[in-house]
Amino acid sequence: MNLEQIKKEAMKIGLKDFYSEIRNKYLKKNGFESAPIRSDKKAALNKLVSRLTHKLKITDDNLWENPAFQMAFRVTSLEDLIGLKENINAEKVKACLSTGRELTILPLNVLLGGSTIKKFIPTLPGLYSGEQKHSLDPYGIFKGQDQIRAVSKDGSKSIYLGSRKFDYAVLANITEFCPVGCAECYKGALTRMSLAALADIDPKYAELKKQLKLEEKRAIEQTRLLQKWLNKHPEVDTVIISGGEPLMYSPDTIEKILEPLGKAEHLKVVRICTSAVYQGLFYVVSDELIGKLKDFRKKHDGRYGRQKKHLYFNCHVTDEHQLLTPEARIATAKLQEAGVSIHLQMPLQEGINFYREYPAKSAEKMSRICLAAYDIGAIPYKAIVNMHSQSYEELTVPIERVSETISFLEEHFDTSDMFRWQAYSILHEQGNAYIYAKPHFLAEKDIDRNRGRVTYFIPKVESAGKVSVHTYEEPLLEGMNDQDSLSKISNKNISSKIREVREAYAKLRRDEIDTREFYNISGIKSSKNEPLII
Repeated sequence: MNLEQIKKEAMKIGLKDFYSEIRNKYLKKNGFESAPIRSDKKAALNKLVSRLTHKLKITDDNLWENPAFQMAFRVTSLEDLIGLKENINAEKVKACLSTGRELTILPLNVLLGGSTIKKFIPTLPGLYSGEQKHSLDPYGIFKGQDQIRAVSKDGSKSIYLGSRKFDYAVLANITEFCPVGCAECYKGALTRMSLAALADIDPKYAELKKQLKLEEKRAIEQTRLLQKWLNKHPEVDTVIISGGEPLMYSPDTIEKILEPLGKAEHLKVVRICTSAVYQGLFYVVSDELIGKLKDFRKKHDGRYGRQKKHLYFNCHVTDEHQLLTPEARIATAKLQEAGVSIHLQMPLQEGINFYREYPAKSAEKMSRICLAAYDIGAIPYKAIVNMHSQSYEELTVPIERVSETISFLEEHFDTSDMFRWQAYSILHEQGNAYIYAKPHFLAEKDIDRNRGRVTYFIPKVESAGKVSVHTYEEPLLEGMNDQDSLSKISNKNISSKIREVREAYAKLRRDEIDTREFYNISGIKSSKNEPLII
């Protein structure tokens, strides 16, 4: 009996019960309480587990953390999903999958159910269809001006090395592959569409997806070339290793990917941006990986003349349930043992961890997530407005409602100041704009009822007095962002700059100026990413 046949048998018995039976042995081994299984299913489940352990040649208490099991037994089809008996709209999911969307839900996320599993079920067929170009690359990290490439002298070869939106940092996406399966991934179509479907939508994204396959030699060569580029750019002190999911590479490969970065002359910080730790891939935080991370830290600890380099994990999370699992506690403890600081990043998603009709309820949810983070020793670093908010009303997390939510969080009568997110951010094509508690969030807004859009002009004042302005659009939502409810800006310099940017934005929409000129007028710096010639 092969793995596919075993999976079909498991679906007949009940995939959730099958997962629970396997997980219980892992929990027992690690000293945690197991979940009850119906007695009438025990014999059939034990027989199936026995077949699986024989097939994979491992013991049953090691099965839950076995990569082959986890990859083979993901939910990857509508049939699998319907078998879970979750409250889903099968027609919407079917329509999404027909566009070339790839479904993947890891076993742990299935067992957590509720708001956790909702994050991984696609319900908006048009999201990556190209009808809203913004959603193909919502952060704008794959557009030409933000890419760093290695180019041969004759121009015949062009290799993607990373993306740079800020002078000080490079985002090195080392693979497009990710089995976690977030339905609204901020990497857009690159991670959630099949190669064939993406080629039909936009060939340049398909070419990038093809280039960033999960291939060890290619990823190692990518950071080797990136090191050469970094040595020519002393202004860059941070590299963020990301993907897809970067920890899908073996510990040996991770070590070889990190090695060139350790030799980069001006680099001070290496951050690994991952969904693995708290979103179902807990098992990749293995003893072997911990050993490699310890070795990197020891080699670059600043002692005996060695250059100091900090190593951080930026971990994506959906809700408090993912943080409080035994798997999360075990993985966190291992990373802490290696001296790796864990900083949480969480997209604010409507109906999952944010409720735009109820700011107080959103605050309560976000507070619970903070408390769970501190319970396990992780830092709630950044809550990020869903990057697809700009594209679709169904996904919109209105930034004024975020501001109201923060005001509830910052009352802090019942909890310490420690138990709050460090930052609330809009990550969009212009960079990083911050949201503050109402009424301290300053911006001006245009309400365009004909277009059904609201445009915010969000000022930032630097220490030297320079004013820059971020421009951010979202769909018009009645009763949420359709009134001029923001505090008036009394500072004449700021108001004058916003007027200038408003006029420039109107020209940009009429194609009278290009994006770079608009950025210049807005006071937003755009990095010049000249290629590495090889």
